[in-house]
Amino acid sequence: MIGNEKLLEELTGLLEDNADQLKNQWVKEMTEMKLLEKLTPVEIEQQSSAIYDTCVLTIKNGNYDAAKKYAREMAKKGVLEAMTVDQIIMGMLKLRDVYGRFIFSKYQQEVTKLYKVLDIYEPIANRILNIVALAFVQERERVINEQQLAMLELSTPVLQIRDQILVVPLIGTIDSARAAQIVEQLLNSIVDTQASIVIIDITGVPVIDTAVANHLIKTIQASKMLGADTIITGISPANAQTLVSLGVDLSMMTTKGTLRSGMKLADEMLRIEIVEKV
Repeated sequence: MIGNEKLLEELTGLLEDNADQLKNQWVKEMTEMKLLEKLTPVEIEQQSSAIYDTCVLTIKNGNYDAAKKYAREMAKKGVLEAMTVDQIIMGMLKLRDVYGRFIFSKYQQEVTKLYKVLDIYEPIANRILNIVALAFVQERERVINEQQLAMLELSTPVLQIRDQILVVPLIGTIDSARAAQIVEQLLNSIVDTQASIVIIDITGVPVIDTAVANHLIKTIQASKMLGADTIITGISPANAQTLVSLGVDLSMMTTKGTLRSGMKLADEMLRIEIVEKV
């Protein structure tokens, strides 16, 4: 009776010896499914050979590192630089089918041996598919996280309106993640611009709760440590009552009703005289 190691060696030998035939069949079937329309002949040859060789190597040595590495590279390149996620998964499924039919054709006269070979091959093939799918999920999550961070930065601009004066207009709900991003972005801007005064306008913040109030205080404290005083503007009557009821120490806050009045105070603090044109 042939052992699993001997059968594995026999299987990988067959896949290597018939590589050109199987690879050509795979490319033919993918072409018929219109999975390779955006790839040039050179790209098709390079990519199909790389994927085929990686799969055979994984089957041969039982080590999935090469498959994981190649799956990550495919995902980062935007799916072979021309194919969608669905297309690449369909392509891998098609390669699995080509292998499976080839195995059946070689061992169909030896049913017991066929089942043993399939017992070796199928778990490996399924694991490779899982690796490829997971790589794309992880890459998609990475891109989504980057986009979310970019949107946060766009939703909370730090504006330098005058030399030494920064304005941060806050709009919408502020959760812990956004609050942390605001603090980091503001502190970096203070260092970059050497600002002396920061005006945080919360006119567009509908609700202030304990978490938001604490973040405001931490922002004021951190800004002070970098040499910048903070003016809070645009506190609504409802939010003012909330801050009082929360027991927030208002003595450390310099507040003004509007952004315009906050800018005027900042100019006075820096002894900047604004001459309005008549």
